[in-house]
Amino acid sequence: MTPSDKLLLQMQDIEKSFYGVKVLDKVSIDLYAGEVLALLGENGAGKSTLIKILNGDYQKDGGTILIDGQPVQINRPRDAEALGIRMIYQEQHYAGELSVTENLLLGHLPMRGFIVDWKAAHNQARERLKLLKLDLDPTKLMMNLTVVERQIVEVVKAISGNARIIVMDEPTAAFPPNEVALLFDSIRALVKQGISIIYISHRLDEIFQIADRATVLRDGKLVGTKSITDITQRDLVQMMVGHDVTRGTSETSIPDANSNTKPVLQVSGLGRGSIFTNIDLQLIPGEIVGIFGLLGAGHDAIINTIFGESQPDRGSIMIDGKQVTITNPRDARRAGIGLVPGDRKVQGLVLDMNVRENVTLSNWGALSRWGFFQRSSEKSRAQQWIDRLGIRMAGGMTTKLRFLSGGNQQKVVLARWLEANVKVLLLNEPTWGVDVGARGDIYAQLEALASQGLAILLVSSDLDEVLSVSHRVLTVYKGQLTGQFSRSEASREKLLHAAAGGTL
Repeated sequence: MTPSDKLLLQMQDIEKSFYGVKVLDKVSIDLYAGEVLALLGENGAGKSTLIKILNGDYQKDGGTILIDGQPVQINRPRDAEALGIRMIYQEQHYAGELSVTENLLLGHLPMRGFIVDWKAAHNQARERLKLLKLDLDPTKLMMNLTVVERQIVEVVKAISGNARIIVMDEPTAAFPPNEVALLFDSIRALVKQGISIIYISHRLDEIFQIADRATVLRDGKLVGTKSITDITQRDLVQMMVGHDVTRGTSETSIPDANSNTKPVLQVSGLGRGSIFTNIDLQLIPGEIVGIFGLLGAGHDAIINTIFGESQPDRGSIMIDGKQVTITNPRDARRAGIGLVPGDRKVQGLVLDMNVRENVTLSNWGALSRWGFFQRSSEKSRAQQWIDRLGIRMAGGMTTKLRFLSGGNQQKVVLARWLEANVKVLLLNEPTWGVDVGARGDIYAQLEALASQGLAILLVSSDLDEVLSVSHRVLTVYKGQLTGQFSRSEASREKLLHAAAGGTL
């Protein structure tokens, strides 16, 4: 891509504080016409606050915003929209029961008298879809589209309103790896039209595929802006966290799955309707096994069923060589199984409870004696895990969970199950929405826990994560296991091949 020399957006010396805490300290960024600018930083670095100021959701305390060299005042989202600024957020906003046409033209459907002119509406939708060369039936319901198709429809909606600047916040978070290229093709089509993109992502490999420059924030301050051609991934990570970050487990820590060690978890012939069938797997103490599959493969349903959130219609589960009946999560907990869910904010945490309460939530029974809750014991137990996992919070253990970063929230979920002394830990997308520095911390903790004998079964759509953290990797395609690889055997190509049913 070759962005123009025309400076489209300047945000100069932007300042913002909340309750006396400065979250943006004289941050400056600029954006050229037809450019993709990556905006990077750990959770809490100030990225979200900066783009919310650009969109008029927050008011800046200081600094200047210029469009085409002229100062502008953005007091509300409507002001940003009038300037050609559009936001595409990580959580997709669409009406699933309505068609593509209705989502694209909502509020602007052509009328013939008092009746919608559907022929004209569908033709208008097709013309808009052609802007990004998207061959999509506009009569199709949004709920029946793939994740990437829905995201591209969101992009089409944005550019239909004379967009000049589009901010994309983690746009590929829910994409299977083989569909990311479709969105990137759309982005390239946009920049050819002179539209500029601010691209926010934790996936650094994407940055090097799509961005022209990268701006890095840390602790509310500008670290720097670099051309992608002048920097490496390691350089970016160091800019983001302030130090070098390594990831993954050491080769010396890999347990031998073929040894005579008794499995702590053994699953045989497990099936649930057409979602997954005939699943056989086992974990030995100290082993990290990754499960990799593309979107809709059924891999997340497997661990949810092991945890009792859904019921299998065939197969068995054994813990320490004894068959167990798991009809609900309580049964799983009694059997020594814990789950770190994919959506920690909905399933894994109580956001309006504090850190101390969330850490000990699964072990309150053990903290009660003679009908009295031992508050002092709860505090000491919680502090132990806070220190051990490096959970960071501004107001101590009484801080409510909703005020923690994604990485620290995930550590709290880990702490809860470790406090409950589980034997098997199931993890579904453990670093989804977690910044690169916190990822390194989580990987190190998983390695340490495995070395102490915890058996870990990890589901992830992040290929790099699966390859670097897992001792063994299982692949799933359409609800069936299609491959098993040791760390030395596994590669991106092999895993994608097996996860696509051997068709890649």
